[in-house]
Amino acid sequence: MTATYFAPVTVLGAGSYGTALAIALARNGHKTYLWGHQPEAMAKLAEERMNQTFLPDIPFPEALEIESDLAQALSKARDLLIVVPSHVFAEVLQNIKPFIRPEHRIMWATKGLERNTGRLLQTVAEEILGKSHSLAVLSGPTFAKELAAGLPTAIALASNDPQFADEMQQRIHCSKTFRVYINNDMVGVQLGGAIKNVIAIGAGVSDGMGFGQMLVPR
Repeated sequence: MTATYFAPVTVLGAGSYGTALAIALARNGHKTYLWGHQPEAMAKLAEERMNQTFLPDIPFPEALEIESDLAQALSKARDLLIVVPSHVFAEVLQNIKPFIRPEHRIMWATKGLERNTGRLLQTVAEEILGKSHSLAVLSGPTFAKELAAGLPTAIALASNDPQFADEMQQRIHCSKTFRVYINNDMVGVQLGGAIKNVIAIGAGVSDGMGFGQMLVPR
């Protein structure tokens, strides 16, 4: 059976999570470009073929290519996956805006809300890039090191474009280690990713004070 071919994906953000997602995409055999904003760091990644700073001793798959030039990174793929901290999300969108083509489709795995305004990142993306692009959000209780190491992981993918969602699911999904579940609730997935750590901290405080499991749902 011949594997389905998908065009390349460019991952913007070479931290631990961005690198892990790029590895997951490339591990499935899909051509993947990984861009980061520090040229020297990207040169090191290209030379060592691994991200020793964030994901030591996990080699890059052959299909993963490092790109330090933003314009080149955006020109090589129709589909973009943004994986940067929420406080620089808008800045990154402003930086890529001059190079964005009408056919570009944008997904982000950034968790959180816009700093100072509390707006959803979808609202920020539509304000900066317009409302004509296919958008998607990838979020869930994931850990970069476990994902890169190939440990079992599950995540949610929501989009305003069913075809985009389906194609990205097929790229990322691995039946043995990485399950990707599609839905159309972009607001819910964004809010879940933004508040999950707050809930976890609250649950931890409750547990530490000896209040027991029944208090947590309240």
